[in-house]
Amino acid sequence: MPPIVPNLRDFERRLGGLVEGLFSKTFRSGVQPVEIAKRVVREMDDAKQVAINEVWAPNRFEISLAEDDAPRFQQMESALVTELKQVVLETAAERGWGLVGAPEVELFIGHELRKGDLEVEASLVQGEEKVPPAAVAEAAEAGHHGELLVHGTDPVRRVPLDKEMVTIGRLAESDVMIDDKGVSRRHAQIRTKDGRSTLTDLGSTNGTKLNGQQVQSRPLSDGDRITVGTTVIEYRRV
Repeated sequence: MPPIVPNLRDFERRLGGLVEGLFSKTFRSGVQPVEIAKRVVREMDDAKQVAINEVWAPNRFEISLAEDDAPRFQQMESALVTELKQVVLETAAERGWGLVGAPEVELFIGHELRKGDLEVEASLVQGEEKVPPAAVAEAAEAGHHGELLVHGTDPVRRVPLDKEMVTIGRLAESDVMIDDKGVSRRHAQIRTKDGRSTLTDLGSTNGTKLNGQQVQSRPLSDGDRITVGTTVIEYRRV
């Protein structure tokens, strides 16, 4: 079996950033998130099926955690599932495997498991469309949306761009809620499509700046700094 690929290090870095405070305080014992990713990669290798011209890897993973471990994952379950799906895509892309459907990941409680144990059941579940090896790399790249680093907090707040539209504003329901008098209730939004993120001002009172210049709508590049009110938000392509 090939060595564990770099995407596991990327997984740990991304996930650690998404839940920085929780990650450092909660996962000191028991099952670690990166252990789950390693098991998923191992199960992909063990359960892959070799066809005449292609290799098809499992795309569905049912992960069982011990009752003592499961509560620690509740606050980050959505982020963990998203990152594990990305690990599946990246691993398949790096090893030239195809998938019979989009990645699926579910977490369960294994009542018979002891703390620190986990079980991963991998299977090939036919989706609406197969993802042949040639297309897996494109799907893996499309999964790299990015993240926002909201400066002015300790530690710096990290917000994943894990959906097509992310809103910034003072409203409590904003994806990036900012308590800043210079920020409008609905100030700006970031739309991510086909791996590209675009910043758009939503008619805010004080406007939105990108790298010091007032903008209405502009594509984002890694390291760009967005200013709303007095708050600086850094865009990182993950």
